[in-house]
Amino acid sequence: MRVRRQAERAVLHLGLAALSLVFLFPFYWLAVSAFKSQGEIFSVPPEWIPIPLRTGNFRDVFRETAILRALFNSTVIAAGHVTLTLFLCSLAGYAFAKFPSAPGNRALFAFVLGTMMIPGAVTLIPVFVVFMTLGLINTYTAMIVPGAASAFGIFWMRQYMGAHVPSDLLSAARIDGCSEFGTYWRVALPIAKPALAALAIMSLIGSWNSLMWAYLVLRTTEMQTLPVLIYLLQGEIRTPYGMLMAAGLIATVPLVAAFLLFQRQFIQGIAAGAIKA
Repeated sequence: MRVRRQAERAVLHLGLAALSLVFLFPFYWLAVSAFKSQGEIFSVPPEWIPIPLRTGNFRDVFRETAILRALFNSTVIAAGHVTLTLFLCSLAGYAFAKFPSAPGNRALFAFVLGTMMIPGAVTLIPVFVVFMTLGLINTYTAMIVPGAASAFGIFWMRQYMGAHVPSDLLSAARIDGCSEFGTYWRVALPIAKPALAALAIMSLIGSWNSLMWAYLVLRTTEMQTLPVLIYLLQGEIRTPYGMLMAAGLIATVPLVAAFLLFQRQFIQGIAAGAIKA
């Protein structure tokens, strides 16, 4: 039985390793193609390891595009969006989880969950009209605010706080004279760090990769984000795929670095958030 269990574990590990290679292959191909010429990218058979490594694609990207400005814009927008998302979703999740007897709690939470069934494309034009009326087109605000109080984020934080934040601990804080907001800020949030980390990673990916909304509301080169810049690199006659790969690699590295930095908290939050409140 022991040998059988070891054999099954070995087969499982080999299967997971093979599956991980399948998921890593697109990133590998992006990375190596960024150091190839246009002809080498489409060569048959493909060159798995380009020799020599060509840095001309990166030089062309920095020389012919405003990629540093786009990187700065994406960073500011993603940081603002993630911060606002964590605050609003955790605050709403705390209220839904710890005040179940409040008037309208169940009905309002059901309404929030119902909004998850509405496709984002349906609200695209109304939201655009609202921001145009407010004069916020081509601003950071137009990229940071929409979607910050997401239904999924509220549901996520409500489930986690309901299962992992003890109500007795919150009551003790109130007895000690802590205000309701202080109880949320000083007691509930520190306990919910794993869920906040997981939500931060998911919000970061969504904000960083946003293309359709960014393409609609960001009108000038100075306000372009990385996805918009990469999209505009595509030409009607000839597309510089080498530059596309180089810009794509530059846009991908920050996300990979963020995930590697917070992967422990992300996995912990995913596992704990799956527990039913």
